Amino acid sequence: MSPLRNAVLAHAGYGVIPVTSFDSALKILRRRHVCVMVIGQSMEMRERRALCSEAHKLGVPGVVLDSYGQADDGCLLHVNPLDGPEAFLDALAALLQRDHLACVV
Repeated sequence: MSPLRNAVLAHAGYGVIPVTSFDSALKILRRRHVCVMVIGQSMEMRERRALCSEAHKLGVPGVVLDSYGQADDGCLLHVNPLDGPEAFLDALAALLQRDHLACVV
């Protein structure tokens, strides 16, 4: 995930656990309490599908930032990063309110 996106999330009050690899993300999902998983568009589709599947099993909503609209990865929500940070934060807040009330900021 990009440092700028991490800063936007942190400024909005979200705790951020940045990871730089598929394996790291999988370990975090399995070992820590995570309210939502955000996947950047640079992740390979195979890895994205695996993370979205694991998150789904654990009850963690997944958000994919994807300007191409590739919705066949099993994640709950896709957001076009070109729509800007406000659209991303609004979509994230709505998702958390709907699917993960215990973690709403």
